[in-house]
Order: sequence, then structure tokens, then C-alpha cells
Amino acid sequence: MKRLISSLMLMCLLAPAFAFAEQGIVVERTPDYWYSYAEKLPIGATVRLRTTDGKRHTAILTVVDRDGITVESRSRIPEPARRITYDQIRQLELKTANGASMAKAAAVGAAIGAGTFVGLLALVFSNWD
Repeated sequence: MKRLISSLMLMCLLAPAFAFAEQGIVVERTPDYWYSYAEKLPIGATVRLRTTDGKRHTAILTVVDRDGITVESRSRIPEPARRITYDQIRQLELKTANGASMAKAAAVGAAIGAGTFVGLLALVFSNWD
């Protein structure tokens, strides 16, 4: 019985790996690929960019044309806009907010305050004579 359960557990663990293996077509990221992706991004959006020389940038997308993109770096020290051709791009993605918002921060703060209040109240009542 143990052997049957063990083999069933092993099959359940390995089945997803075999089911999803080799189900995609690998797309070569040519300059045309990056152009078609970049033209769909909104101008003024914050993008994360990795170039073929290994440098990473977080920048604001300002111009998209057939030859490349122009971005303005987000840094404390102002820098001129940078022109990057599509053959220099290794990765380009739209940067989204990671869920950090004022409402979330307020909720966390309120929860911490309420927990502290209840803890102090419990401490006071436990020493009440």
C-alpha cells in the first residue's frame, strides 16, 4: 500500500513537468521584434531596459521610431536623452507599480496601531487588581 501511494505521489509531482515541457515556440528577438513591442508602449511610460553590453536602465520612454528608441534616465543628476537602437536591446519591459500605494501603507499603519493598542490594553487588564 505504501508503494502504491508513493508511486501516485511521484506521478502527481512529475506530471505537470512533462505536460508543460516543450509547449512554446522560441521567438528570436530581432530588431523588428523590439520595434513591434516598443511601438505599443505608451510614450511617457517608465520602462526597464537592459542593453547587450549588460547595463540596466530605468528610464522614461520619449520617442519610438523605426530605427530605435529614445529614453530619458530617471536619476538624481539630470542626463541628456539617450538613443538606443533595437539591435542594442536585450530586454525591454514596462515598469509597473509593485502594489505600493498610499492606501496600502495607511492600512498597514492602522493595523500596527490597532495591534499595539490591543496589546497595551491586554497588558493593563492583566495587571488589574
